[in-house]
Amino acid sequence: MRTRTPRLVAAALAVAALAGCSDVGDAADLGPRTAPGTVTVGSSSSAASRIEALIYAKALRTAGTPVETKLGLGPGEDAAVAAVERGDLTVAPALTGALWERYRPGAAQPTKAKETESENPRAQWDAQFVALSAVLPEGLGLGDPTLALDQPMLFAPKAAPAATLRGCEGLSGAVAVPDGSPKDVSARYGCATGPVVTVADEAAAARAVADGRAALAQLGTLSASAADLVQVADPDGVVPSRAVVPLVRRDGLTVAQTKRLSAIAGELTTADLAAMVVKVESGKRTPEEATDDWVAEHPLK
Repeated sequence: MRTRTPRLVAAALAVAALAGCSDVGDAADLGPRTAPGTVTVGSSSSAASRIEALIYAKALRTAGTPVETKLGLGPGEDAAVAAVERGDLTVAPALTGALWERYRPGAAQPTKAKETESENPRAQWDAQFVALSAVLPEGLGLGDPTLALDQPMLFAPKAAPAATLRGCEGLSGAVAVPDGSPKDVSARYGCATGPVVTVADEAAAARAVADGRAALAQLGTLSASAADLVQVADPDGVVPSRAVVPLVRRDGLTVAQTKRLSAIAGELTTADLAAMVVKVESGKRTPEEATDDWVAEHPLK
């Protein structure tokens, strides 16, 4: 089992300083000091959101917490986030970048320091955690963000030379972009690529690369279409991360329960989540079965 570093605890302490909190302990672990009754965990309609919510629910149940689930509240991540804001849910999966856009629309998203050369994606996610925690509406909080990303990124053929956004190496040639996906490729990735070729969907974008009609494809990190391609590296965090994170009502969880949610942070990866999403969307496993399989391999202690 992967172990967690103390970095996010330190980040949360920084949030307390920014917010002028008098109780640093509460800011660090989100926990109110009163034990709640049943915790309600919900999700949007997507397979990814359902899976994430079920993992959070299972983590709480292993700690003896009574949990009610409300899955499939509506399309888009906003449905579950809005339910937490209203108090209809105690916990829901959210995405760090999407939350920033919701609460600070149009503002530049925080990234790690430019001089940092670390390949560790946590360097960016920690910066997001501190800034995002400071701008959440009163009463809301975050558990630790996971290693799982849900966002469009560039993908290249596995046999091609290694491509990276650092120095824009290996990024020449046309980019196949599914209809409805961001088209501002050069601005998004900070690299001058070839022309953008709009295609019908992610499967068509992957085929365009396989057929040689495009050098790169822009695909979601959880897409089944990305299985035969390799993601272009982003060691400097050029693209703001959309990491899966539990959004919680601070008055609905104890310290121990919040820590239980944060235990998932170092375990759930993009590859894990993508594999579960593919199985669910293909009908091979239900969300409950897929998450049972994952928890059996990653005991939530």
